[in-house]
Amino acid sequence: MKKYITALMAIAILLVQATGATAQKYTDIFQLIRGLPGVIVGQADPGVMPRIYIRGIGTNSDKTQPLFVVDGLITDNVASIDPENVESIDVLKDAGSTAIYGVEGANGVILITTVGASMAAKQEALERKAARKQKRARAAFEALKKMEKERADSLAAEPQTPSANN
Repeated sequence: MKKYITALMAIAILLVQATGATAQKYTDIFQLIRGLPGVIVGQADPGVMPRIYIRGIGTNSDKTQPLFVVDGLITDNVASIDPENVESIDVLKDAGSTAIYGVEGANGVILITTVGASMAAKQEALERKAARKQKRARAAFEALKKMEKERADSLAAEPQTPSANN
């Protein structure tokens, strides 16, 4: 069942990698989003949020925009994001993948990861790895100290035999 759900989630998520030369040809984030399958981006003036539809209109309220999550934070306006700083864009389309966002994700969710957040996540992973190595080294050192103390105690407890010269 878990593999089935994972496969469905993989189908539901569209990923575009915006790296290096690819991101430089876009003048705003919406041109980058416009190229994704199943995403309709309306026309708007520069710096203004256009209408974006992922699955049509999926709510009975007046809110038709998808939910934008930039580096884990929910935001209303992504017009100021420079496309050169975008590491990846994930578009969550179906109810299964948007469920964690509740009603706010009814019109879909656009997850944007910036280069800075990606680098921060990599740095955090490296720090965790270094901490694990340090913890293992400290545990090995403590075990070695304990063995050394036990050996010293056992040598001290052994009866001393008198020397033949005395």
